[in-house]
Amino acid sequence: MFEAANMVTRNYTVSTLAKWFNSFPHYNLQFLRINNTFSPEDSDYQESLGFWAAVPAAWLTVTLFFFLVFFCARCCSNGTARKHPAYCLRWTIGILSLIALTGVAIGLYGNVEADGGVHDFAAAAEKANKTIMGVETQVNDMNRDLTGAMTPLVRLKDLVTNIPIAGKAINDTIIEVENLIKELGTIPFDKEGVNLQLVADDTRFYEYYRFLGTILLLVFELVVGLVALCGVGRGSRCLLIFMTCLAFLCLFVCFGGGALYLAAGVGAGDFCVSPSTYIKDQVKDDVIPKAVLEYYINCYPAAVNPFSQTISQGRRRIIQANDLLREVEGLTTNLPVAEEIIKEIGGQLNTTETSFDDLVVLVQCPTLHEEYVDALNAVCYDALEGMAYMLVSSLAVGLLFTVSMVLASLAWQRLGRRKQYIEIDEEDPFLPPSGMTPAMGRTSQGPLTLRASVQRGRWDHYLRYGGDRSERQPLLRDNRTPPPSYTYAVRDRGAGVQGSQQDPTVEKRHW
Repeated sequence: MFEAANMVTRNYTVSTLAKWFNSFPHYNLQFLRINNTFSPEDSDYQESLGFWAAVPAAWLTVTLFFFLVFFCARCCSNGTARKHPAYCLRWTIGILSLIALTGVAIGLYGNVEADGGVHDFAAAAEKANKTIMGVETQVNDMNRDLTGAMTPLVRLKDLVTNIPIAGKAINDTIIEVENLIKELGTIPFDKEGVNLQLVADDTRFYEYYRFLGTILLLVFELVVGLVALCGVGRGSRCLLIFMTCLAFLCLFVCFGGGALYLAAGVGAGDFCVSPSTYIKDQVKDDVIPKAVLEYYINCYPAAVNPFSQTISQGRRRIIQANDLLREVEGLTTNLPVAEEIIKEIGGQLNTTETSFDDLVVLVQCPTLHEEYVDALNAVCYDALEGMAYMLVSSLAVGLLFTVSMVLASLAWQRLGRRKQYIEIDEEDPFLPPSGMTPAMGRTSQGPLTLRASVQRGRWDHYLRYGGDRSERQPLLRDNRTPPPSYTYAVRDRGAGVQGSQQDPTVEKRHW
C-alpha cells in the first residue's frame, strides 16, 4: 500500500561554507565562549552574533580615527610639496579603483545569487503548502461524502423499522461511518493551520526591498570608483577631492554592510549545520505531532507512514459498511424505495474508497521531503553563498577605498591647477602692441607668469605712462579713448600679475 516510502529520496548535505561559518568562535558580551548551536531566542546567542557584527564596526572606527590623525597632520604641514604630475600616485589610484570595481561586480553577483536562493526557498514553501492543502482538501472531500451518506442512512433506518435485523445492520453502518469521519480528522497533520503560502509571500516582499536597496548601495560604490578613475585620468584635483568625500561616505556603507552580512552568515551557518534539530525543537507537538514531523524530515526508506494505520482502518470500515448495506439490500427486496436509497449510499461509499488511493499518495513522505530539501538547499547553498560574496565585496571595497583616499589626498596636493586661458580680441585697438603683451603660461610657481623681466618692465611702463608718443597718435587723431572701466581692468590685471616691482633697466619717459 505504501510502496512510495521505499523510493530513493534526495537528502540534505551540509555545505563546506556552512561548516566554515559555524566554526567561528561564539562569545557573548562577557567574552565567555558559548555553544554554537543555532538558538536565536537565546540572549547569549544573540550577543555572539552581535560580537561578530561589531568586528567590521570596530574596523570602521579605527579607520575613522586614522583619517582624523592623518588629515590633521596634513593640515598642520607646511604645504610646500612640489607640484608635479604624480604619475605613480595616479596609476596606483587607478589600479585600486579598477580592483574596487571588480569587488563591486562580485557584490552584484552575490546579490543576484542570494536573491535566487530566497526565491527558490519561497517556491519550495509554496509547493509544500500546496501538498499540505491537497491532503486537507482530500480529507474534507471524503468527510463531505461520508456526511452526505448519513442522511440517506437515517431515512433507510426509518423505512426498515419493521425489520429488526435490517435496522441493526443500518445502525452498525452508521457507527462505522461516524468512526471513519473521526479517524479521517486526524490525518491533516497541520492542526494549527500554518500557512506556508503566507510565509512565501512575506519572504518575497522583504526580499524585493533588500535586493533593491543592495543594488542602490552597490551602484553608489560603483559611482565612487568611476569618479576616482575620471579624476586620475584627467589629473583633476576637484574630482579627486570629490571622490574622497564620496569614498568617506562609502566607508559607512561598506563596513555597515559587512557587519550585517558577517552576523547573518554566522547565524545561517549555525542553522544549516543542523537544521532538522532546530525545526524539531521549534514545532510544538500540538501543531504537528513529532512522529509526523520526523517522518517527513528524514523520510528513511524503511520509515513507516504514521497515517498508514488510520488509512488501513478506514478502508476496512468502508468494506464493512458495504457488506452491511448488501445485507440490508437482501432484507428489503420488497421495498423499491429502500433499494434506491441503498444505491445512493453505496455510490458515496465507493467514491470515498476510491479517494483513499489518492490520499495514500498525498501523505507519503517523498513529495514533502523533496520540497524540504529544496528549501534547505536554497537557503544553505545559494543564499549563503551569495551572502558570502557580498561580505567579501563589502570588506574588500571598504579597504580599497581607504587606501585610495590616502593616496588621493597625497595626489591632489602635487597636482597643479589647470591652465587658465583668457580670450582676447587681437583686433581690439585698445590692446597694447603684441611685443608688450605678457606671455601667460603655467610654471611651477603659479598659473600665470611673464616670460622675461624685460617684458614685465615694458608692460609696467606701458600701463604707467601709456607707451611712446608715436603709439598714441592714432588714438588722438581719431578721438578714440579706451573706456575707463577697460583701462582700470587692464591696469589691475597687469598689476596683479607682476606686482609692484619694476625693471630698473627700462627707461622712464615723461611727457
